[in-house]
Amino acid sequence: MFSYPLQVNPCRDSLNGVLKAVIEARPNFLRRTSADSARRAPLLGGSPKVSHSEKEYMSEARFATLTTIIIVLSYIVAMTVSSLERVLGFVGATGSTGISFILPGLLYYKISDPNGAPHQRLLKEDDEAEAAQNGLEGSGQASRTRSSWRNNLLRRCALALAIWGFLVMVVCLTTNSILIAREKQ
Repeated sequence: MFSYPLQVNPCRDSLNGVLKAVIEARPNFLRRTSADSARRAPLLGGSPKVSHSEKEYMSEARFATLTTIIIVLSYIVAMTVSSLERVLGFVGATGSTGISFILPGLLYYKISDPNGAPHQRLLKEDDEAEAAQNGLEGSGQASRTRSSWRNNLLRRCALALAIWGFLVMVVCLTTNSILIAREKQ
């Protein structure tokens, strides 16, 4: 009775985060109002500054809708599944491969993008630290060119790890489905 709300809360927050990311990824002409995006857009470029309370805001309608969907779907699963083994098989096939293979590969691939903002910030911090240590201004560029082949190799390996994780997930889900179908016969 007390653990179910504790599990619904992070699930609802995660779904809300995914919905926000999907809405933000839409092209500008599909967004709700252009006045809202113009109000939030900074004058000098860059990303708009969003307050902490604005990030966590969820409307009451979205809160109620997501909570209802989670409760109804979990009830349907609870009523239709007769063995916890099957549920754990599917959770293990998706969750374990996602945490072990897919997410680390995709996150490293995204962070190490040479044109991405996180990578540029890291390079700037490294150059500043190296310049402060050596007392030189241009020393970071030489070491960056030496390690570019290494960074490209690591990015490709990270992408290969994510692809491998997707393949493992598909194989595990297929195997679980086949085994469940054979048990029912």
